[in-house]
Amino acid sequence: MSSESANTDPLPDELHEHVERFSLVFERFGFQRMGGRMFALMLLSDKEMFTQAELAENLQASTGSVSTMTRLLEQLGFVERVSLPGHRRDRFRLTPDPLVEMTIRRLQGGRQMTEIIQAARDTKQIGPVADSRLADALSFYEFFIDAMGRSLEEWRGTLDSPD
Repeated sequence: MSSESANTDPLPDELHEHVERFSLVFERFGFQRMGGRMFALMLLSDKEMFTQAELAENLQASTGSVSTMTRLLEQLGFVERVSLPGHRRDRFRLTPDPLVEMTIRRLQGGRQMTEIIQAARDTKQIGPVADSRLADALSFYEFFIDAMGRSLEEWRGTLDSPD
């Protein structure tokens, strides 16, 4: 085994349970569980970067599954690919604020839903029951976007203020 793929477990034993718990929540958000496991491992580890082989080894996963999930996590903006001079294998690390990125994407999805809902209501081709459901959904998304947007800005303000 080359020194590039040799790896020790980057997490204390008690953190492995958290990796699995995190992956279940990730799955409830509509992602594959393996993506959640990879994300959690990277989030909970002090190790800055991982190769796909290291992720597979640490999570006892197939390299194919890890490859698919690294592409997905990269597309979602949660991880980024890093190429180091003199190394054949790319490494992956979390983006600076992956959980904030997740929230921003939920806000973007909420904005898209309000546009779709409003366009459907504007057609005047739906009945009163469907229109009522859409009005409720629109009210929810407008509230969600406003509240989450304000919360995100307030949180960002706490980062700029001195302790």
